[in-house]
Amino acid sequence: MKLIIDTNIIFSGLIKQSITREILLSPYFEFYIPDFYNIELNKYKSYIIAKFNGNEGDLDDLITILHEKLFIVPEKEYSDKIEKAKEIIGKIDPKDVPFIALALSIENDGIWTRDDHFNKQNEIKIYSTSDLLSIYYEKIKYDKETEMDNQKEIKETEHKQ
Repeated sequence: MKLIIDTNIIFSGLIKQSITREILLSPYFEFYIPDFYNIELNKYKSYIIAKFNGNEGDLDDLITILHEKLFIVPEKEYSDKIEKAKEIIGKIDPKDVPFIALALSIENDGIWTRDDHFNKQNEIKIYSTSDLLSIYYEKIKYDKETEMDNQKEIKETEHKQ
């Protein structure tokens, strides 16, 4: 599943071990974010460190791991959709224009956010953490069932030999 991710989700996943972090690190999802995220991360890093259960080195390690899964998209990749995004969400919350512009620019399944004001638009599908939790558990369940089926098939094959 390919999602645009709101900065607040990343910060939440960095601050504490939670289902948000588990989903962020899951192989079942691809996450994309506008490049101004880096500015936001630097701006709020001291706040995150203060809330983080660990030291700055541990946080930096977690950020590195997360960045391996995160596609940070340069503005030039979505700048042609900024005006359309302003029409969609600019009057609701101008800070969210880049997320909508990015969602309009690349193939994706929607935006993962905690901000309810995204739901005031109807151009882009919005996912909450609970929505993704359901999807995540379904994928885990499917993988476990598939693994059990594969093990059963191997045993049956071995038994026939």
